Amino acid sequence: MAVAGHRFCLRLGDVERLLPLMQVQRVPEGPDYLLGVMNLRGEAVPILDLACRLNLPTAADYALDTPVVLAAIGSLRAGLVVDEVLGVRAVPRSALRGDALFRDGLPPVLSAVTSNDGTALLLDALRILDIDLSGLSQPLTLDDELLSLCREVN
Repeated sequence: MAVAGHRFCLRLGDVERLLPLMQVQRVPEGPDYLLGVMNLRGEAVPILDLACRLNLPTAADYALDTPVVLAAIGSLRAGLVVDEVLGVRAVPRSALRGDALFRDGLPPVLSAVTSNDGTALLLDALRILDIDLSGLSQPLTLDDELLSLCREVN
């Protein structure tokens, strides 16, 4: 998926489906990355701006065709607003690189995924979906060196 000019991915097992952005109910005094909650078959599902969640510049202009990746791990479930979904691909373990870079758990990234068309960062969905509404949460950040790995080539 493309977010703020960068390529990211999630494990397929962490993704339920792709949705269009529907009506969202704002949450007063929620964190900036929380657009609100969406009614999905009677369940209130939080909708996060993934760019904002990763402390990246966000488009902030949303339309009904804005893609939302519905992700879930255990009881955590949220929709992630992205700029574009680039597809689904099986990736061999040998394509995962740089695990040692992410071992300390500082960035919300598990690994870098390399392919012929570039590098994407495999996001730690557990950290992305763990929403703190107490107002005490710190933004998840990616340093410039890490972001340079997954910059989209135009």
